[in-house]
Amino acid sequence: MMGCGKSAHGRQLARELNMMFRDLDQLIADQYNMPVSQIFSERGEAFFRAAERDMLNDLLGLPPAVIALGGGALQDEAQARFIRENSILCFIDAPFDSILERVQRNTRRPMLLDENGKLKSEEEIRKILTELDQKRRPLYESAHVHFVPPVNKRVQLSAKKLISEIDAFLQRTNH
Repeated sequence: MMGCGKSAHGRQLARELNMMFRDLDQLIADQYNMPVSQIFSERGEAFFRAAERDMLNDLLGLPPAVIALGGGALQDEAQARFIRENSILCFIDAPFDSILERVQRNTRRPMLLDENGKLKSEEEIRKILTELDQKRRPLYESAHVHFVPPVNKRVQLSAKKLISEIDAFLQRTNH
């Protein structure tokens, strides 16, 4: 889900694990030399999802890294299966109000902008987030690790807790 803390947790997790961090949306923006919002508006969601799939396939062929997926990266079932089979997938299940607060501070999220490129009202954003959550939650819940970040904790502490949950998953599955 957008605004759940994927990038912040991902960066810190990568630091803690001494791994590379990759933000899928940022890599796509860099590849096309334009922000994700512009890719969506000029080329459409289908184009973006194809670029996302191609970039992810490339990343999963490289040495292990922490990858922050875009909120819609699991919408394609084949891609979601590929991710689950080739990585440890973590669902960061942040509280709804925290997500709402975060996304209202970021004016670059294409789904939350009106036709003039301005941030939609809080009521409209709340409705969009609720609909996205209802649509995507079953996909997110297919993750190997379901992580609820501690409220009001620094991301460093939260990432350490996430590492513990990943370790527990690895022990349960004998990896």
